[in-house]
Amino acid sequence: MVLDKFLFTLTLLLLFSTSLNAHGPSRQKVSEKIQINADVNKVWNVVKNFKEFKWNNDIKSCSANENSIGSERIIEFTNGSKVKQKLEKLDDKKMMIGWRIIETDNKMLPVNSYAAKVFVKNNDDNTSTINYKAGFYRGFMGNDPPEELNDQNSKKKVQEFIKKSLKGLKEIAEKN
Repeated sequence: MVLDKFLFTLTLLLLFSTSLNAHGPSRQKVSEKIQINADVNKVWNVVKNFKEFKWNNDIKSCSANENSIGSERIIEFTNGSKVKQKLEKLDDKKMMIGWRIIETDNKMLPVNSYAAKVFVKNNDDNTSTINYKAGFYRGFMGNDPPEELNDQNSKKKVQEFIKKSLKGLKEIAEKN
């Protein structure tokens, strides 16, 4: 009887003390800010135009059917990659726009479930601060991803894209 209880307890301990090694990807986040020497309304007019996303010099063309919630756009890059996005949020009062990637070329943006928001904030000195935030999963959703689709590389590619986009936005908004 005592031996049976001991074996039962030992079995339970072994069953519940083993850790599970199966683990999917973790959600990654990138947030970048830039200050633009331009009036907030001028900057917001560029940012909110979903049909004209040409801030990044890697973008060859951008085509969208509308500039309203639910609209879709296709961004074609100079390397031939294409990314399809859907506009999900557009708030003039908060000066915020948000979209989701619905199709991507992993060579350009190796991500899954990518969602981004861009916020435009007015500063007291007639400048604007832009905050571009993105959340996503790596390009390969299973365990043991290839290097080009792992967390580190996916995050690096997104960060490079966002930084280039903000730099381009700054150049566009500060003209004139």
